[in-house]
Amino acid sequence: MSGFKPVSHRHDDALSRVSWEAFERLVADHYRNAGFRVEHVGTGGGTNRTDGGIDLKLFRDQEIVLVQCKHWNCWKVPHNDVHQLIGVMHTADATGAIVVTSGEFTAAAIEAAAKFRHIRLIDGKTIRAMLGPVEEPAMPHASLEDMPAWIRETRRARTSHTNRSPVIAAVGAVVTMAVALAVLYSYYIREIHVAQVEALRATMGRAVSEMRQARATPTTFPALTSQRPMSTINGRPAIVHDTPMTNADIAAWEAKNAESMRIIEKTTPSLPP
Repeated sequence: MSGFKPVSHRHDDALSRVSWEAFERLVADHYRNAGFRVEHVGTGGGTNRTDGGIDLKLFRDQEIVLVQCKHWNCWKVPHNDVHQLIGVMHTADATGAIVVTSGEFTAAAIEAAAKFRHIRLIDGKTIRAMLGPVEEPAMPHASLEDMPAWIRETRRARTSHTNRSPVIAAVGAVVTMAVALAVLYSYYIREIHVAQVEALRATMGRAVSEMRQARATPTTFPALTSQRPMSTINGRPAIVHDTPMTNADIAAWEAKNAESMRIIEKTTPSLPP
């Protein structure tokens, strides 16, 4: 409870352990025994979900007194509650107002009440003296229904939020895992793409290198060579000193070879059949 001041003395007795409704009923019974007609309008009086700043209305003769009960044993009641009750008192046309707590009031609350003679503050020591001995509750705050409506709603909201917490955590874990998998998938796809690009670059580099080597090596075509097949004599290659390079040279060379063959045939004796 941020902004609230802790009590100087924390009571540890039966009254401090009774429920909110029981505390309101004890205060109502006290004023009923004192001769007031009590109208229980707070959350402790039944099905009311809000009390509008009033728990009890006291009627006696011409008196109309509004009572606000604060069953606080740990924190001091601040001046805001006093000022709120003053406004409600004027709206309800009441003749007086009382703020009752099982604990203590802040100095500011006491100072604010001192400025209005129709406002009375009753702290924990005073209310214990007024009520006398209180029976020890068998099971203090045994169930959620024993608490004021606003506390019940708060507890239910917290319980509902707590029940949803595992589901929210599971959904968060699934989303986190999905994001992680997406990131990993993108990373590996990028790496594969880079590897493919590098392999393609290496293949293209080798192809370019082979093309350059092929261009640097001169190509020899048999049809364009200046050499001619050598003629043979008796199955042996003839000795050619000059290689003909033109058509006229080739024709002269072939005529010379033909003449040499005729001379050889003439000088060679004929073999008997």
